[in-house]
Amino acid sequence: MEQRPVTINDVARAAEVSVATVSRVLSGGSASAAARERVVAAAREMGYRRQVPERKGESAPARALALVISDLTNPYYSMLCAGAEQAAREAGRPLIVYQPEVGRRGEDTMADAILELNACGAVLVGVPVETGTAEEIRRRLLKISQRMPIVTIGPRVEGVSCVNITSDLSVSVRKSIAHLVALGHRRIAFVGGMGGMRSSSARRRAYFEEMERLGLPIDRQVSTESAHTPQGGELCANRLFSETQPGQRPTAVIAINDLVALGALRQLQRMGIRVPEDVALIGCDNQFFTPYLNPPLTTVDLHPFDHGVSAIGELIGALDGGSQASYSQIRECSLIVRESCGALLGVRSMREGV
Repeated sequence: MEQRPVTINDVARAAEVSVATVSRVLSGGSASAAARERVVAAAREMGYRRQVPERKGESAPARALALVISDLTNPYYSMLCAGAEQAAREAGRPLIVYQPEVGRRGEDTMADAILELNACGAVLVGVPVETGTAEEIRRRLLKISQRMPIVTIGPRVEGVSCVNITSDLSVSVRKSIAHLVALGHRRIAFVGGMGGMRSSSARRRAYFEEMERLGLPIDRQVSTESAHTPQGGELCANRLFSETQPGQRPTAVIAINDLVALGALRQLQRMGIRVPEDVALIGCDNQFFTPYLNPPLTTVDLHPFDHGVSAIGELIGALDGGSQASYSQIRECSLIVRESCGALLGVRSMREGV
């Protein structure tokens, strides 16, 4: 009788770690030294081998995984895609990367397009889990999950059986505000984000809640909505500092992401407002260009590469195990302190504006 091949699920059980941890270790991703040692030992002892792209009687498309993702020109999504691609390649699985058309209405249309990819499982991030009403998103995901296992990356969608991976977006905002308050700032603005995106709404809501909790002044005029782009950041900074009297201007700005922070920095420099001497600036995503800006940008790292690796690991675990688990993983984020926040200048005076 032919012995069943050892799967990544088997290694995870033997090493007493999650499938995602096994996937990260076997694909060269991050993991603790203890977990890495257990995974490597279990894989060696059990004779685990990466699966080949095709099995007898089974075509590569039938084994393919799908990554349904938003704008790949955004470095955040590019890093997430890189992690997913590496994990899929290490597992011997073809990966289909699909970018839904932005702005198309109708959850059935989007769900049908995803199902037409003929993948055996899908990781969904961005548009599929972010846009539309809560009920539209729920119906969309239910339609897909009835045909294949799915893993979502982003805010959790209630009523859908799937693994969800999300960063604690409220913590990312609180860490930024706490750092700025420790440096002596009280007038802190939040710029960027679109109301139709659930993650943007979560970060903006966390900003208002944390400012109110700390008893800091909130002027809703300084929280400006825009696209997640450098152009959006330029518009935000222009409105924020040209329409506010110098004595009422914020002394610090938190941007929805690094692209918005990039545009804001450019516009502030055009206006003769110095960063960080006049205004501190913090972004989010720790994108590849942030250390090379002038000044280098303080930002929050959400670890998208690891999200991509983990999502593929969870998806393969569901396929190998024959059942779809349902739980949420809330991942830590890291504040990366560089020069744009003014930390090297020390605690600033309590003057209110520039």
